[in-house]
Amino acid sequence: MAEQKKTKQNSVHIVGYLKENNLEQVSIQDKGEVIRGSLIIAVDETSNYKVQFYVPAVTKNGEDSKDFELLSEILPEKTESIAHYLKSNPGSTYETASQNATKIWALARFEEFASIVGERSRSMVTLKGFKAGIKQETEESPFNPHAEFTVDIFVNKITVEKEYADEDDEIGTDTGRLIIEGLIPVFDESVYSIDFIAPAEGGIAEFVGNTYKQGDTATLKGELVNIDKKILREDNNEEEFFGVPAGPQYKTIFIRERVIRGLSKKPIHQGETDCITLAAVKTGLAKRLTKAQENGKRAANGTNNAPSKTTSAPKAETKKDFAEDMDF
Repeated sequence: MAEQKKTKQNSVHIVGYLKENNLEQVSIQDKGEVIRGSLIIAVDETSNYKVQFYVPAVTKNGEDSKDFELLSEILPEKTESIAHYLKSNPGSTYETASQNATKIWALARFEEFASIVGERSRSMVTLKGFKAGIKQETEESPFNPHAEFTVDIFVNKITVEKEYADEDDEIGTDTGRLIIEGLIPVFDESVYSIDFIAPAEGGIAEFVGNTYKQGDTATLKGELVNIDKKILREDNNEEEFFGVPAGPQYKTIFIRERVIRGLSKKPIHQGETDCITLAAVKTGLAKRLTKAQENGKRAANGTNNAPSKTTSAPKAETKKDFAEDMDF
């Protein structure tokens, strides 16, 4: 059986405006100084990404951490965020606030928090940051807000994405996109199960359908799509309201996707060098299940330290994104 010789990629690169700065430097017993908390980075007015950090001042090798030094330069007292500017300047627009906000970059990796309580399966994808700093603009490296990823995955499943008209719609309509359920190896021999979207644009979905199969190892590159937008409710009917009109009623639509823009022309098949082996996946899924069950027990006992947003498993055969659950 082929061995995994190459370190697998799991990287996210974000460049944008500092929207919120929740970092803090604290002293922890037996661990020394640590910078922990999160940054929310805005790419534009509707797209922003939460990156969580926990960076000690000293590395495991006992050396001063350069990542800690970089992060210390963007603590709240040294930066300006969109949220702080808007609070300090009532009436300001997003455009004005963003132009006055600190421009930053961050490097992170995908992480998944899974839990099982009874028959309910829950999953949350987060961004774990390990390095960040102020974006220095140069002619060779201009400021270009974006959120991109590169990841090596084991192709666990490929399904057709469907849209459902309502909760009673059991058939749905094909969107023309495919969902790749990718398994990403973790340092403790577990795996993360994360969905990636193969869009119809550029023939990517067609290529995936014709080229990829379960058990392949592939490199995916793409962009994080993270949009919150308010739309007017279609069931809004002022004529049925007595007294003071309620006014327009809106609902918020969350779009949380990892959209593929490029991928391996030739995926690595089982038995070939550098493939993610079936044996590694079997071990990884077993460990993921154990962790999910333990997380579920902690949640049932009220001791769950994971982010609180959760959702039950999606209906029908396709595994949809846990849109409200993603923390970026």
